[in-house]
Amino acid sequence: MIRPTLNINGSSAFDLMNPRRAAMALISELIDALKQVTPNGRDYPNDLEQVALVADRNIHFDRLAALHTLREELLDEALHIQQQERAAA
Repeated sequence: MIRPTLNINGSSAFDLMNPRRAAMALISELIDALKQVTPNGRDYPNDLEQVALVADRNIHFDRLAALHTLREELLDEALHIQQQERAAA
């Protein structure tokens, strides 16, 4: 995790948190968009393609999991920055 330390010579808490919030929002939009392209069995019509369907779905869900993880990491970073800001106040 990237955990910057707030200090008088560094970036403001807002400047550190705002891009993380924006990135989290974009990741949420990306997750929603990717849900629309989940591999579906109707697009793999024959028996041989069923193996490909399972493989493609696994890849798809791994991608979604990675995005969820990234979003959670950004949230943890933003909360860490916010905690420092509150402690300094």
